[in-house]
Amino acid sequence: MSTAGERLYDLSLIEEMAGGDEDFMKEMAETFVSSVPPVVEMMIHYSKTQEWLKMADEAHSLKSNIDTLQIVCIKEDIRNIERNGKSLMDLDITPQLVLKVAEVLNTAMNQMKEQYKL
Repeated sequence: MSTAGERLYDLSLIEEMAGGDEDFMKEMAETFVSSVPPVVEMMIHYSKTQEWLKMADEAHSLKSNIDTLQIVCIKEDIRNIERNGKSLMDLDITPQLVLKVAEVLNTAMNQMKEQYKL
């Protein structure tokens, strides 16, 4: 996944929007750290209960966070989860993808908490 200490995300897009406003950067980090865990939890739950369309909806809602934070190691995985859930195909590998995405997002959130002292 990543070497120890290497950030899984890239904040350059948010830095552009912030225009040097550190408070804005911290607010964005706080929003990510508070809003993503419930979505990840639901995605895992729906994967376990095989509610594929609901799982796909949760994956869809995570795409913008993953894209904005440039978490490239799961960019395709989140799209595959959404596609698999909607098409009901490749469901044998989808739960593993969900767990991978959850692990990467949890690590990214922990890194962000450390970076912004949240």
